[in-house]
Amino acid sequence: MDEIQAAGSRVWTDSGDWTTWKKVGDPILHIEVCYLGALPCIPFKKAVAPMGRLVLVAPCSANTLAKIASGLCDNLATSILRALAPSTPTFIFPAMNTHMYEHPLTTRHLNIVSDVIGYTVIGPIGKALACGDIGMGAMTEWSDIVQLVVSRWSLVPKQSTRTDLSAGIPSLEEIARDYPPMFTWDQVKDQVDSGDLAALKRHPALQQRYDKWIQQVKMIHGSVGKFEIYTFNYNFSNAYIPASPGSHTEPTYADNGSALGQSETASVRPLTPSANNGKRWFTADIAEPLVKILPNDWPYSVPPEIRHYVVWSRLPITHPGIVPAQIWDRIVQDGLWGFSGSTYKPKGSGDESTDQLVRQAGAEVRTYVEDKWPAVEYEIAWFVNPPRLQSIPGLAHLHVFARKKSD
Repeated sequence: MDEIQAAGSRVWTDSGDWTTWKKVGDPILHIEVCYLGALPCIPFKKAVAPMGRLVLVAPCSANTLAKIASGLCDNLATSILRALAPSTPTFIFPAMNTHMYEHPLTTRHLNIVSDVIGYTVIGPIGKALACGDIGMGAMTEWSDIVQLVVSRWSLVPKQSTRTDLSAGIPSLEEIARDYPPMFTWDQVKDQVDSGDLAALKRHPALQQRYDKWIQQVKMIHGSVGKFEIYTFNYNFSNAYIPASPGSHTEPTYADNGSALGQSETASVRPLTPSANNGKRWFTADIAEPLVKILPNDWPYSVPPEIRHYVVWSRLPITHPGIVPAQIWDRIVQDGLWGFSGSTYKPKGSGDESTDQLVRQAGAEVRTYVEDKWPAVEYEIAWFVNPPRLQSIPGLAHLHVFARKKSD
């Protein structure tokens, strides 16, 4: 806290709210914070034009969320929120254990906070939680929250959003012509089976082109994740419900032309149990609005007849609900992988019982992949990075290498 104050920021705590007021007419901290710049002792109803333009509640625990939804004012934060004008842009960043997040009361509280009060809820995301579990419930990454503030306050010059980043993406013809494959199909399968997925790389010249392109992406969108979400245009069902006009009069980021586009706002809206159709993890019959298949625009250096796809999911693909406890640590470390449509024989671990459990853990993904790329038509190698290597928090994904069989 001392370092924060030394940097020029002001910090208020609960104690300041109950120690500064002694008698009628004394300033009340939670009112003063709401109306910074107004003369002290001005009656609350007459205070005008608060200086603050943005409120962030990060992290917002299940306890604080319940208090906000119920209108309680038992600490400085909840008192400030209750005293603020309803039109004040307010962003809630939930952070809690997965079981707390999946509790039906959390669904109700999120609905009240967003639909009745008019706050914008961002997150949570799926990752390894403080308790050691892996699942939904973690707070949105702090860097993404900072970028939200930067965008809102225009703290850095914005690049033109008209820049056509797609112009830098190579076509399939260019890749086949200018970047000869470094790996054969058999080598790709061997690498997937080995679990050493870092060995699969782009052609060095293509990697250089990608590095230059990605710098431009960061300049325009702030981060690769934001660009990917913006480009993918995730329009998940029930992903974003606008607040009623009476409760949120200022435009959201989707409306005011900031770097946070509509699709990004939708993508980080929390997935409540009802939005998941009762499913807590990826299954073969996952609802279409929760998943999206996209070709990898910057593929690994594989033969041109092999297409590299990425399947993005709002539900975690590796989850204790489908991964047997005996191999959980292994899956967290190495991920999942599998094959279909070919005679390729995975080497396995040497322990048939372990291999059987691994196949069980990957059964939902395998069924999904074979439904989208039928084994009679395609040879497939797929893999799921472990959660620690997922590139966009809150969006799990799996890689699919598909080779069309000859007619």
